[in-house]
Amino acid sequence: MTSRVDRSMRARAVTSLVTLLVFWAMGCDSPEQTVDIVAEDFRFTPAEVRVAAEHPIRLRIVNAGREPHEFKSVLLARQTGVTGTPPSSLPVLPNRKAETVVRTIPGVYLFSCAMLGHAGMGGTIIVE
Repeated sequence: MTSRVDRSMRARAVTSLVTLLVFWAMGCDSPEQTVDIVAEDFRFTPAEVRVAAEHPIRLRIVNAGREPHEFKSVLLARQTGVTGTPPSSLPVLPNRKAETVVRTIPGVYLFSCAMLGHAGMGGTIIVE
């Protein structure tokens, strides 16, 4: 009887430990923080984004509009994994997305659409 109880207790302890480790791993800080910005006809949503400076940003621009858009920001100069001079803008066709990872340095970074006639499209990324 004692061995049965011991095995049952051990099994519960192992299950509890595995569950605890899974929950801990899910709550760990990711090496990147993801920022999703949607380009529509003719605005970006959200127009203001705040992120922490501790981790790089995975910047995803999704074009949910009918027009092509081009996300332009000086923040793109800090792209990782790019050989040579990083591009200063990311073109995004309708129903497509563009994605890049940028290093974070505290500051205020403006972004806009570089397409002709889209001058009103813009926003701000604040790295704190």
